[in-house]
Amino acid sequence: MHETIFAQSSKPGKAGVSVFRISGPKSLHALLQLLGDEETIITPRMMYVKKLINPKDQELIDNSLVVYFQSPASFTGEDVVEIHTHGSIAIATLLSGVLLDIEGLRLAEAGEFTRRAFLNGKFDLTAAEGLADLIEAETIWQHRQALRQVSGELELLYNRWRSQLLTIISLLEAYIDFPEENIPHEVLDKVVDTSENLKKSIAIHLNDNRRGELLRNGIKLSIIGAPNVGKSSLINFLMQRDVSIVSEIAGTTRDVIEAHLDIGGYPIILQDTAGLRQDSEDIIEQEGIKRAMESAKCADIKIIMFDASRFSISHNEFVDLIDANTILVINKIELNENLQVENHLTISIKKNLGLDSLLQKIENIASTIAGLSETPSITRQRQRHHLQLALQYLKEFDINNDLVLANEDIRMAIRSLSFITGKISVEEILGEIFRNFCIGK
Repeated sequence: MHETIFAQSSKPGKAGVSVFRISGPKSLHALLQLLGDEETIITPRMMYVKKLINPKDQELIDNSLVVYFQSPASFTGEDVVEIHTHGSIAIATLLSGVLLDIEGLRLAEAGEFTRRAFLNGKFDLTAAEGLADLIEAETIWQHRQALRQVSGELELLYNRWRSQLLTIISLLEAYIDFPEENIPHEVLDKVVDTSENLKKSIAIHLNDNRRGELLRNGIKLSIIGAPNVGKSSLINFLMQRDVSIVSEIAGTTRDVIEAHLDIGGYPIILQDTAGLRQDSEDIIEQEGIKRAMESAKCADIKIIMFDASRFSISHNEFVDLIDANTILVINKIELNENLQVENHLTISIKKNLGLDSLLQKIENIASTIAGLSETPSITRQRQRHHLQLALQYLKEFDINNDLVLANEDIRMAIRSLSFITGKISVEEILGEIFRNFCIGK
């Protein structure tokens, strides 16, 4: 990289502190320009209190903290300067303008700092994606999953599989180059055993019910039931603010209403739906009911609510929706205090009864379907796609076929794994990954 880039790494706007980052061969030169003294000695990795000066007119920009990281001991692997100023919009504007006027500097593109770190071997693509997830993490379990990925757990797993495939290909190529030699049985056995074990390991890794993606993207929880059983009241309780209309009029909720919250550290996407009833003649309400059923079928967790004052043990209208991740809830228990039904939670939103048990039940199911496991989880469709390709090539691999064709299947499996970590030239997919980063990261 020959260009030197800069950006405000902290969020733009008023704040206590703003942080600017400069990366590239002219980073230290740019800092010395701002300090107004090219002879100043700046020791790497030491924080200094310095006055920032506009080189054009010697106007004071701000009193700041500055630190210089010398290549390769920096985030990007290049020379890097960080400048900590007061979080004023005026200071940020002035400093940006001055940096733009320094020859050889330009404003960084979105994700360019992280992209340079990847290209300089600071981490692989899975860790880069983990860093993006860490920045976006809103709950404790999202944070923990992202940290595992940033630390390289996925990279280690995929590199181990890649190494085993390289062992297979090295054995096969030896006999392709010397076809007159017979392959010893122990070599054949090693190749077959390794390929079979890899197929099993990758298949198990893929058969995870998308738990890592659920944790990253959010777990959909749909609340369904007949009109006026308390669905909107429950979602308002969970959110601790009014996001749904609460009314005694049937058909008030006409569409699927979504809200986001954190339950036990898990990201939950709440979906309040139209009341399910068969006798509505309102075309708009009928469409709302249709969408409610579609939402429920796609939900990861379902809460089916009933009214204690008109409860019936028959759930025929919901039979297709009930599964292991369904919570059956009887609300308004204050109207029928003696009602107890097996496998049903009894609550009263109005009287604040049984709601802790409901929250715990939601958390338990979320933990089951999206909790962290001993092995790192797939977190993105991109990773899953290339793993599926690698598994398909391994399934097609047959030592009894022509060795050149068998070798090609292994080579393509290696290539598929390499696309995940970036061990090969993957310029065509870098933009897709890094464009989601904010400017300055």
